[in-house]
Amino acid sequence: MTALLIGTALAVASLCYVLYPLYRTGVSTVPRASTARKNRQSGAVEALRELEFDRQTGKISDSDYEPLKARYTEQALVAMRAGDAPVCERCGPRHEAEADFCSKCGAALVR
Repeated sequence: MTALLIGTALAVASLCYVLYPLYRTGVSTVPRASTARKNRQSGAVEALRELEFDRQTGKISDSDYEPLKARYTEQALVAMRAGDAPVCERCGPRHEAEADFCSKCGAALVR
């Protein structure tokens, strides 16, 4: 009986420890702008690295490699030039900070 009570107490304590971050107040879950920019840049660079690795290992042909490399390079350049501004894949960086769609072409903006 004592072992059952101790086991239950440990299980409840572990559950409280795991769920505590979900119920804390005052903690922002939105990433900072500089972190979002770094993630965009590192994501584009990582895509280029993976593409190069796939080409070297023979998973992708040279005819498929060239257009993908050009597209990923363009995305990386746009992300680096954009800074904190939202980016339209067609028109480039946009100045509408709170917009969800490009005012020029209507495409969804990438943050």
